[in-house]
Amino acid sequence: MAPDKLIQRILSGTADASIRFGDLCHLLESLGFEKRIRGSQHLFRKSGVEEMVNLQRAGTNAKPYSGPSGPGYNFESWACQTAMIKYEVIIYWSTDDQVFIAEVPELPGCMAHGATQDEALHNAQDAIRLWLDTAKEFGDPIPEPKGRRLILA
Repeated sequence: MAPDKLIQRILSGTADASIRFGDLCHLLESLGFEKRIRGSQHLFRKSGVEEMVNLQRAGTNAKPYSGPSGPGYNFESWACQTAMIKYEVIIYWSTDDQVFIAEVPELPGCMAHGATQDEALHNAQDAIRLWLDTAKEFGDPIPEPKGRRLILA
């Protein structure tokens, strides 16, 4: 679908779940968002837009992220960093989507989904790593984990 037609559907309120994943990604890129992909997570970021847009491709073709590698890479350092992810994750059932949603309220736009609570949490951990890596890459501020339950109003 052409980006202008997709935008028109979204603005008119006629956009629904029939919008293809690829069309939505193409729209965000045409609007100047930069894309980062890790496993099933697609993160879109644009300078001047505070919240990153995190989309997750559904289906069995999604491959889990296993961490960086290559010459001079220190696996122990990466394993320590990933174990230190201490952001609150809220998991709930979405009747509309028929999946568990895992949101990370301290990282704007960071969320994932899964068929089970465990899968949603695993995907959220991948989304957190991608969010943090993208923020570091662009020099964006990274909030410190609060280490306690957030209070929602």
